[in-house]
Amino acid sequence: PFNSFAGMANSADEDQKLIFGMLFSLKELVSNMSPSKGTEGLHLVKTSHFTLHHLETATGLRFVLNTDSNTVGSLRSNLQHIYGHIFVEYVAKNPLYNPLNDDPIDSPLFERHLQAYLEGLSCFR
Repeated sequence: PFNSFAGMANSADEDQKLIFGMLFSLKELVSNMSPSKGTEGLHLVKTSHFTLHHLETATGLRFVLNTDSNTVGSLRSNLQHIYGHIFVEYVAKNPLYNPLNDDPIDSPLFERHLQAYLEGLSCFR
């Protein structure tokens, strides 16, 4: 089932920091190894235990989904849907949202629609 980092114990904060650090380092590595500059960069990281699906928007927002290693293919289109149809609709259009604020997103509508969307994906059943 779907679990977000929101509302979890302090270990989730540490997990977030570790994932961010790993993504930052991998993004730098990928961009340095890329034969052409301006490519889209890091999309997924696959190990024998999990697959991390990654989308970075033009404004620098990062969306990440972790699935088990049995998930076939990329969930990039799903991440784009989450960004374009759920995040933008229920967070970015909210007049109280401040993109410069690093506080966790506090939007029950966003959380409800995100959870419903993710639970509808076959890899989260």
